[in-house]
Amino acid sequence: MSLRHLVCLFALWPAGASAADWSLSLSGGTATIAGESGQPFVSASLYRYLGPFYVRAGAAWFDGKGDPDIADPLPARTRQITLGGGYQAGRVLFDAYATLGRRDFIPPSQARTNGRIVRDETEGSLLTLGGSVTWDAPAGDAWSIAPFASLSYSSLDTARTLVPQAGDPMVQESRRDGVTGIAGLSAERIWPGGSLGAYLAAAATSNRASINRQGSGLLASRTPQLGPAEDKGDSWLEYGLSGSIRLSADLSLDAALVRTAGFAQGETTSASAGVRLQF
Repeated sequence: MSLRHLVCLFALWPAGASAADWSLSLSGGTATIAGESGQPFVSASLYRYLGPFYVRAGAAWFDGKGDPDIADPLPARTRQITLGGGYQAGRVLFDAYATLGRRDFIPPSQARTNGRIVRDETEGSLLTLGGSVTWDAPAGDAWSIAPFASLSYSSLDTARTLVPQAGDPMVQESRRDGVTGIAGLSAERIWPGGSLGAYLAAAATSNRASINRQGSGLLASRTPQLGPAEDKGDSWLEYGLSGSIRLSADLSLDAALVRTAGFAQGETTSASAGVRLQF
């Protein structure tokens, strides 16, 4: 769940049955990982508010572009669904979710494999279970400040291409597991016609090869994994800006720009924009 959505939930939580009970968001954008070409993505999410509770469902698709070298992790086109829910207790918001997905690995070109064709059509899967707690810190009517902490477990399939002395190249698949924790702060200045926010967080993982970076902080549902082949812990920062323009009482335009700092395999920059409808 993105921190952008957490802040919006506090700012726009329905006051009662007469207010909007549903929220639908549609977004798209591109992520650039470690200097690779941009990887487009699209996503949709639906929220249902039930007093202090809410439930949510979402779907996303990522285009895993790239031409990796031999033994490098293969990019993957990813399809995933997310089911989750939460509860608001005063100024504290609790959220939990589960994400399931399929990954279609993209083999390297023949130029990378000495003219030999990779004949394996390898698929993989991913699973993420996570939760977060966010505090709507008192900051006046014009500001929304939200410190947060989240913890997630990720398990996903990775693959790489190996070229033997004779015969066709082979795709070697492996499963990676790890736990990732994130803590940070989201601050938003709210006007009658929209808002502008900033985001800063620190993250650490027990296994950077297992990170489903679709589920990481404000990068939620935005960044396909191109992680390393080895199991190793890591830590990094995430920072960014977000904004919203209210087109009507029920319709808004949202945008976000987020970047990592210190991720061992190269930095990620993600830009997204979309619409949000309350009804």
